[in-house]
Amino acid sequence: MKQIAGMVQRSADGALLVDEQGTVVLWNKAAERLLGFRSGEVLGRPCHDVMRGMTLSGHPLCSPSCTVGQRLGCGGGVRNFDIQTRTKAGKIIWLNVSSLPVPSRKKDRFLFVHLFRDVSKQAKVRHLVQELQSVLSIPDERPDPGETLSVAPASSSGTVPDVPATLPLSRREREVLQHLALGERTARIADVLCISSATVRNHVQHICDKLGAHSRLEALAIAFHRGTPPRTPHHS
Repeated sequence: MKQIAGMVQRSADGALLVDEQGTVVLWNKAAERLLGFRSGEVLGRPCHDVMRGMTLSGHPLCSPSCTVGQRLGCGGGVRNFDIQTRTKAGKIIWLNVSSLPVPSRKKDRFLFVHLFRDVSKQAKVRHLVQELQSVLSIPDERPDPGETLSVAPASSSGTVPDVPATLPLSRREREVLQHLALGERTARIADVLCISSATVRNHVQHICDKLGAHSRLEALAIAFHRGTPPRTPHHS
């Protein structure tokens, strides 16, 4: 048990150890830095009262009847999941949480370890993509025939605004991104720019890599949504 406690304390991720009653018995320094609560403010309190987790859409997730705790209490692991919570100062923060059972001294009893890290930037982009998909009522990258995809506001001339100069994209990649924002498909972009469809797809892949996006729609959200910086770019 001391070995496990030592590992939790040294973890670079935020971590807390919870007993069978759901009470916090260990709170590491990384957790203190992330959420602002000192160990003395947390120990002895119910886990759900400390984490105060909500879904990314704002619905309560943590509670005395926590389903995660119930699964862990049976000795089963829980696949990582995202929650929204608030720091001690009241700032909204998104965390990715991984939870594992730890065998207790009591037979068939388990302690629980929750490891968490800040994924606020990624979660905001994912949430924005979900909102865009909901508004557009189309699946990512597969619009129905006749539908258009436009996440950048059109100007009076009917064209999308310039791609922000701060984005690490080439001239051709900027052109492709603008056509994507107009809802044009690969074949149409290829015709307009007089390049092959394979070249268009290569440009799209380079755009996604440089912006840290996993899809065309996420790349558009990052490029044209005010205040959403690209993730750490990968220059090619």
